[in-house]
Amino acid sequence: MGHTVIALSRQFGSGGREIGQRLAQRLGIAFYDREIIQLAAGRGNIKVSKLAGADENRGNPWLFESVYEDNGAVNRGPSPSDTLYWLQSEVIRDKARKEDCLLVGRCGGHVLARAGIPHISIYVCAPLEERIRRVGAQEQVDEKTAAALVRKTDKQRRAYYEYYTGGNWGAPESYDLCINSARYGVERTVDLLVRYCHQVD
Repeated sequence: MGHTVIALSRQFGSGGREIGQRLAQRLGIAFYDREIIQLAAGRGNIKVSKLAGADENRGNPWLFESVYEDNGAVNRGPSPSDTLYWLQSEVIRDKARKEDCLLVGRCGGHVLARAGIPHISIYVCAPLEERIRRVGAQEQVDEKTAAALVRKTDKQRRAYYEYYTGGNWGAPESYDLCINSARYGVERTVDLLVRYCHQVD
């Protein structure tokens, strides 16, 4: 593998972002999550505010405001979600070709696989009740509100992934490694992933 490139997908409330951030630190590689939106906006010469609400949401061909700004960087017509997916995919491919990095979400594994770019694909999951508990504690909301937020976000991520890839979000065969963060906790999960990445690198 020319670079250490990791595409990390995660269920909402599984601690996937924190795990990814710590894993990148331990491996000494760049970490990209929400930064990908800013990089995509810069690539398309579009205001971040026009794209932020479209992040990891499937496109709606009937209900959207075009992000076309007559700057020659993007085409007229596509929805913000479609435009952002296209721009983010360019960013993901570019970063993976140039540097060691960990990329969170945004169909990264699918994008890299289609481009023939070697990478490690990881899926972080956890039981629903554990994710509800974690989100409730982080967002300081009651259990009912946390449960609704978890289910809504899972539904959005599933729809997004399946719309842009045609695959099944969370299907084990789509990833090199699936890990239950509730089984080991954040720190031990990171420890296990560091060992795994060193072995396959």
